[in-house]
Amino acid sequence: MRTSEELTWGYKMKDIRLGNMTLPNGETVGFRHYAGGDRTLVLVHGNLASSKFFDELIQKLPEGFTVYAPDLRGSGLSTYNNPIDDLRDFAGDLRLFVDQLGLTTFDLLGWSMGGAVSLLFASSYGYMVERLFLICPIPVSGYDSFALDGQGNRIQLKTSEEIKADVTKKKLVKAVETSDKEFYRKLWSSAIYNKKQPEQEIFEIHVDETLRQRSLMDVYYAVAKYNMTDSFNGVSMGTGEISRIQVPTIIMQGEDDLLVSVEAARFTKESIGQNAELLVWDECGHSPFVDRLDELAACIARN
Repeated sequence: MRTSEELTWGYKMKDIRLGNMTLPNGETVGFRHYAGGDRTLVLVHGNLASSKFFDELIQKLPEGFTVYAPDLRGSGLSTYNNPIDDLRDFAGDLRLFVDQLGLTTFDLLGWSMGGAVSLLFASSYGYMVERLFLICPIPVSGYDSFALDGQGNRIQLKTSEEIKADVTKKKLVKAVETSDKEFYRKLWSSAIYNKKQPEQEIFEIHVDETLRQRSLMDVYYAVAKYNMTDSFNGVSMGTGEISRIQVPTIIMQGEDDLLVSVEAARFTKESIGQNAELLVWDECGHSPFVDRLDELAACIARN
């Protein structure tokens, strides 16, 4: 089977290198790197994914970009020696990662949960971020977990114990632990690639990367208590950190995203303020890397 680097998309293929580094906190980070030009872009993937999901975007970007895409702790080729309790753990890893690379300023792009990680990073280290791109980011007020009662009403799960006991979450975790490819083929087809399917070989690579994750249950609680607003979200009181985002920010949202609504993206834009711009793409779900690859790459290149 060909790797995604070997798939031809109608342009000269870039030499994406794999690397790894051990951070001061004892975690080893696997990452993808393309040595291009003077503009540096750091890519942060979402839940049930890895840096591998960015391969096609990296290929599409102009030669002027040097790109780094780390695997978050517990995903891809990275270790999971210390379980996370908060999305700030990922943001802290990212700071250690860019420091070890010697990066002082760069563009930052986060997809889905990676958007939340990128916002947390930018709220603390905004002086390092030249431009912020948020791709279908989870809501700044947190990503709720719900169960259904006997009447079919949704009940918010508020604690780590409640989330771990949830039947649906258990199924998702078990499918990873048992390498149930068919389970995640169906999930990705219905929930992520609801508008357009990637090439079959790339699709299979994505499923394989999903099954590498070891942090899934911890992530479910972390996204539930994530809250950068100044309000209570049912799990945690907001930190108000969203008001610290001063860097130029572009939010790219799929109109047909089944995981993050356009309304949530608008709320993110409004919460950030005048330095944020929202682009809503039709015929696009939760993965613009598949549905709107050309537009996504062009937006990053021209801004």
